[in-house]
Amino acid sequence: MINKNELSKCVGNLLKSANDRKTKQGVKIYEGALNKIALASSQDELSLLTKKLNHALVGIESHGELTAKEFEIVKVIRSMS
Repeated sequence: MINKNELSKCVGNLLKSANDRKTKQGVKIYEGALNKIALASSQDELSLLTKKLNHALVGIESHGELTAKEFEIVKVIRSMS
């Protein structure tokens, strides 16, 4: 079962970290994910959202740059799936 609050906290931390680093990488994804998490009304919706988010995070990891702290947050999000 995906904890909506924990998922939101993780994505919020990724957004904060990106903003702190003054990078645009992932910002739109994180903002959109936070909005969709807030609107999710079932575990099925959260599960689908987490799957899509994980797919986007793979792209960021492959073609972008994550700090060690961000990568630890990504691993927590992956463990929710």
